[in-house]
Parts: sequence; C-alpha cells; structure tokens
Amino acid sequence: MIAKFAEHVFRRRIRFVALLLIPFALGLSVVVAFANYRAAATLRIEDPSAYGTAFLPVGWNPSQTPAQNLAESIGQVVKTPEFAASLSSRLASSGAIASTSELQQAIASASTNLKAVASSSHLVTLSFTCPHPTTCMSVITSTVAIFHDQLVKIQQDQAAAAKSFWTSQLKDAQSNLAAAEAALQSYAAAHPTVSIDAGSADPQVVQLTGNVQLWRAKVVEAQNGLSEAQYLGNASARFLQIGTTVVDPAHMVGSRFVGDGNSLAPGVLVTLLGLGLVAAYLAVLVWADRTAFDSKLMERRLGVPVVATIPKLVGSGGV
Repeated sequence: MIAKFAEHVFRRRIRFVALLLIPFALGLSVVVAFANYRAAATLRIEDPSAYGTAFLPVGWNPSQTPAQNLAESIGQVVKTPEFAASLSSRLASSGAIASTSELQQAIASASTNLKAVASSSHLVTLSFTCPHPTTCMSVITSTVAIFHDQLVKIQQDQAAAAKSFWTSQLKDAQSNLAAAEAALQSYAAAHPTVSIDAGSADPQVVQLTGNVQLWRAKVVEAQNGLSEAQYLGNASARFLQIGTTVVDPAHMVGSRFVGDGNSLAPGVLVTLLGLGLVAAYLAVLVWADRTAFDSKLMERRLGVPVVATIPKLVGSGGV
C-alpha cells in the first residue's frame, strides 16, 4: 500500500504539489486577513508617600500598588462619555483614520480593547488592539494625551463631592450645636439655682450638656473632613499631573504581517484541515485504483508467477 501510495504521488506529483499549496495559501490568507494589531505605551507613576507619609490620592486603595491604582483610574476614565468625546475629536483631527465607520468602530471598541495593566509596582502598560495599525497607534497616542486631563478632572470631581458632603455636614452640625447651646441656656435661665456644668446631678442638665458636647465634636469632625477634602483634592490633582510620566511612547507590538499573533492559531487550523483533505483525497485514489504497477503486486493479486513484463511501447510513427 505504501508503495502504491508513493507511486500515485510520483505519477501525479504536479497535481499533488498544487493541492498541497492550496491549504498553505488558505492558512496564510486567514493569518493575514484576520490579523489584529496592538499598540502600547508604558507609564510610570511615582509613590504617593514621597509627597507625605499620610498622603493618598482621592479614591485610591491603600492596599494596592501605585500602578494598580493608576490602572484602575485609567479604566474608569476610558469608560466615561467625556473620554469618548475627546478621543473622537482627536482622532478625527489627526487624519489617521480615513472613514467615519472606522472612527466609530475605534471609539466603540475603546471601552473594551483599550486596556491599562499594572506591569510592576510603578509601571502601567496601556494597550489597544484593532484591525488597523495606524488606528491603534492613533488611539494610544491620543489616550496618553487625554488621560492626564481626564484623571485630574475625576480627582477634582471626587474632591468636590467630598467637600460638598463635609460642607453640608458642617452646616448641620453648627445648626444643631447652636440649638443645643440655646436649649442649655434656656434651661439655665429657667433654673438659676441649678448648676450648669459637667458634674451636675440634674439629669436634664446632663442631657443638655451632653448634646452640646456631641455637636461640638461633630462640628470639629466636619471642619477636619472639609479641610482634608480641600487638601486632598488639590494635592491629588497636582500629584497626578507631575507624578505620572511616559517612559515608553506609543509603539506597535508584534509583527507588521501577523499583528499580535492571535490569528496564527486559526491559520494553522485551516492549513491542517486542508492537508487532511488532501491526504483523504489521495487515500481515496489509492483505494479506488486497481492498476498493478509492478510484477510482485500482480503475483500477489492473481496468485500466479509473472514470467516477463512487456515494457510500454513508444510509437514508431507507423513503422
């Protein structure tokens, strides 16, 4: 069978070479046609403790590294409508994207394909995957230019929310403190013989003085919270402005032909499938062919010895 298989391949070698080229051509086409490209840039974030041992930017998790906190912040920025609008404006003005549909596709895929990953304690890798290299580069370049302003805005918005909360708390505490002090003064005026101090045995005095002390403490707490919110808001924005730097500018990752390599697996699968079909086709030809190519095969099939073989006669032009 092996000899017959080899004989078929040799006799039809041109046909089988052509058939073998088809799976490889299809596989290569799949690799190129479905290739995705990835652009990346690397950012460095300083350690907040360098700006004060107790300093931590607004919204950051103290149990995470600076890079992890920055990556989460960038992830929040990417999903905001403001980022999408800024990215769309920059991409449209850059001229790197030719069609409106491609621009819309890039903006729509930014929320999922634009990723920020902490690659070390202080380094964040920003990457974007898309079908066109120029689009990938433009998105990464624009994102690096946008995210500083967007991060600062988020910090300012969070700080403004905190300041608004503590301002409201301070106003309520001051109002309640004034009411508690007025109630204590009214009771003292109505009972001039009663001692108005912390050691008083009068239960009403104890309750009224307790209310005054409670709301005084609330006022101090709200004042401290408001001061801290104002400080953190300004310090966080300033920290992100000067503490975040680009250490590796936007660049393409992978090959210019196969992109990030994700299309290699489908290409190999198509090639193997094609080779399998070619092998199956050859096996069917061998199984269906009953021609004997040598005397030994003839003896095995007929069970009689072969005395001689007549070679293939070449025409002699009628002679």
